[in-house]
Amino acid sequence: MSGFRFSRRTVLAGIGLLEQLTQAKLSRYLLELGPQYLQWVGSESLSLTKRLNNLMSVLDQLPDRLTDDGELLRENIVEMAVSLVPALEPQFPWQDSPTLRPEEAAFVRALGLDGFVISGGTLRREMPVELSLPEAESELIQLLKKHGLGVPHGHLNQALDAHGRDDWAAANGQIRTFIDSLLDEIAVKIDPTSVTLKSGQARRAKLASLGFLSKELNEWDDHGLGFMNGLVKRLHPQGAHPGLSDESDSTFRLHIVLLTARLLLVRYDSGAGKRYAS
Repeated sequence: MSGFRFSRRTVLAGIGLLEQLTQAKLSRYLLELGPQYLQWVGSESLSLTKRLNNLMSVLDQLPDRLTDDGELLRENIVEMAVSLVPALEPQFPWQDSPTLRPEEAAFVRALGLDGFVISGGTLRREMPVELSLPEAESELIQLLKKHGLGVPHGHLNQALDAHGRDDWAAANGQIRTFIDSLLDEIAVKIDPTSVTLKSGQARRAKLASLGFLSKELNEWDDHGLGFMNGLVKRLHPQGAHPGLSDESDSTFRLHIVLLTARLLLVRYDSGAGKRYAS
């Protein structure tokens, strides 16, 4: 896997912030990256939007592309975007926190999903580097596609989209639905007879009986005391229609589900579930 600190989503949001620059300032920035970047992205005869689209294409063609200083292009773009975000803390205690424009808020949220926050105008980690959140998300999406898990993939995309637009209730609902549908479909892939079981608890119990969810590692407990039992309860404390949430709670749910789903899919992928088949 890539091991990049920032996901493509975050870099794309960062490029969106570069629309604040004038054409001349964008040209200056590109020249600082390296003289070839101005040629690749295009001159000031193009619209600013077109040039920024070209910049994203340059990155997508080679995700680990470097600047002339040997820095990853994607890292440099994010750092430049951070410098364009207004101070998030009020100057004086009696002042309200500044209101971010939608594109600035989207960039800050994308950083949060990667485990970073902006504090005092600088970027700092909110999550340990060992979690590799962008890598976990990327690997998870690749495995969903590889094994034809289209329904869970769709719910994950909806969860990410809802989180990106501040719709915490919708994001929470899709996060829970994603992990439910993922476990349901894995159960059927490992043991096709599971299709006769009700979705949810019955299929999770089936995965435990097959050894896919480990009782020895306390991943599952028939009395509801295992990790997966608790995770499902934590994701859905208010029944079928989770209530309103805030950004930190919704981001926590998304992080823990990304890491858990990655673990389960890597486990499934390692033997395509055959070792667990009954």
